Amino acid sequence: MANRAGTLRTRILRLLRAVDEEALRLSPRIRAALPRHRASALNLAHYLGLRKRDVRRLQLELATLGLSSLGRSEGHVRNTLALLANWLGSKGVRSARRGAPPLDWAKAEALMHDNTRRLFGPRPGGRHVYIMVTAPEADEVSEAWADEILRGGATVLRINGAHETPEAWASTVALFRRRAAALKREVRIFVDLPGPKLRGDIRGTDSGVLHLRRRKDRMGRTLAPTEALLVARHAGPGQIPVPADWLPQLKRIDVISLTDAGGRTRRLRVRGAVPGGVRVECDRSLYLRSGLALEWRRMGRRMARGRLGTLPREPRSLLLASGDSFLLNASGLGARRGLPVLGCPEPAVLAAVRPGERVILDDGKLVAVVEGRDATGLRCRVLRALKSPTRVRSGKGIAFPDSRLALGTLGEQDERALAFALEHADGVEISFVNSRRDVAVVARRLHAAGRRGFGMVLKLETREALRNLPDILFEALRYDPVGLMIARGDLAVELSFERLAEMQEELLWFGEACHLPVIWATQVLDTLAHTGVPTRAEITDAAMSMRAECVMLNKGPYIGAAVRTLADIIRKMEAHQYKKRSLYRPLALATGARLS
Repeated sequence: MANRAGTLRTRILRLLRAVDEEALRLSPRIRAALPRHRASALNLAHYLGLRKRDVRRLQLELATLGLSSLGRSEGHVRNTLALLANWLGSKGVRSARRGAPPLDWAKAEALMHDNTRRLFGPRPGGRHVYIMVTAPEADEVSEAWADEILRGGATVLRINGAHETPEAWASTVALFRRRAAALKREVRIFVDLPGPKLRGDIRGTDSGVLHLRRRKDRMGRTLAPTEALLVARHAGPGQIPVPADWLPQLKRIDVISLTDAGGRTRRLRVRGAVPGGVRVECDRSLYLRSGLALEWRRMGRRMARGRLGTLPREPRSLLLASGDSFLLNASGLGARRGLPVLGCPEPAVLAAVRPGERVILDDGKLVAVVEGRDATGLRCRVLRALKSPTRVRSGKGIAFPDSRLALGTLGEQDERALAFALEHADGVEISFVNSRRDVAVVARRLHAAGRRGFGMVLKLETREALRNLPDILFEALRYDPVGLMIARGDLAVELSFERLAEMQEELLWFGEACHLPVIWATQVLDTLAHTGVPTRAEITDAAMSMRAECVMLNKGPYIGAAVRTLADIIRKMEAHQYKKRSLYRPLALATGARLS
């Protein structure tokens, strides 16, 4: 036993030297951190030193002696190693370098809680984990919506800066703050900067198609006829443009006949004038295109003939299946040997992409590989499609997970969202952070604005961010308050779904190591939010999410139910588990008590 303890002690002392050497190597980065974050920067260096080594066998051997197996040491690495060395017989090993106060478990926890509250506000009632909700479009925001999510347990509101306008955001923020004040809830609001997301461009447009549907029950029986509004000029959904001089003359006994875009005869029965046009009904669904022939009849007599007016043109799309080839270039022009062309108006990005690297379209619906390049662009072949064929539309995202790309941080949309956030919100979320420079650019802007206590969240969603993670974290520790987001949607596209489970664990550990709060985001209780009924898998995912400091929900018609369910899951799970540590409360399964 003594020999075994001596061997373990030697290995622990070797680890102590290794983490101290890593801290010495990174001392300039540690000194650059804010004074209040310097202990966290030092611990991050220690954690990097530990995780550069394979200590799995050592962990198992420590566990057999009933000692700490280092599995919960992320926030206080050196202190844990020093305690182990002392327990194994190395008397007098200091738990911190000379002159530095020891960072033990209690102090690490206090740092994490303090950083979390500085970013997200006071601790929510009855739990540690905060709940962030993404705001819907401004016309869907109501007092009832705000009251439901606030009473359910939401504490943070996220505004998506990629959609709508500052005026719409301001309306949402004002209503949410007003209802929070009325309900005596303290809330924080964050604005998501769109970031440099690459989007495909398919040149030209196709004639628009207006599809008017019948309302049916789940057995396919018609509940009500198709309704539409006849107008002189199309300006919104459900509007059919007809000759302007028909509108004041139409009566309830009139019928407008046509052959729709699918070649089917349809009859529109006039139901009378309403504000903005003339209401009509049809007992079938119909597809309409600009210029279709119309015939207006009254009591069987033809009154006039005309044409359907102009419908809005739609962006073109490509239909691609597994094995298909397409061309990717900056202009979206120059088809080669009949290949369809997808534009990506970022020549510098395309120049960095090499043959053999992957191209992912529309958040993973299509995965392709670059087979070659020439003067016309990158020749790509589809490896995998969500369905065959898959429609790719203009404006959908393009990702290059295998390529080393240098993207800017603040574009025109970002500047607009940042200006709004500084005036109306409590913090910003920086999308597609790839390097320490991306962090520094936004941090300098926030410092210059002089908003004390204004929060900054770094969204970790690219392969490049993971390559540069230590640099990004050390740069983050030069700002306060600051946090991290595991943006699992884009991260899954970049890494594959198989790697995502592993990587989200590692990012939680790194957040713990530098005592920065982490947001667990993307598709949490998404089915529940959209349908009102959760899947079994997403309930388990929600239970896992409580190891982060904040969980983000997206919008949906049943978002109130999703917030209540998440809050309930978190409260129950916190009685059993904190982070990775199991907590032993009395179990109904052990006592025979009734399950509630």
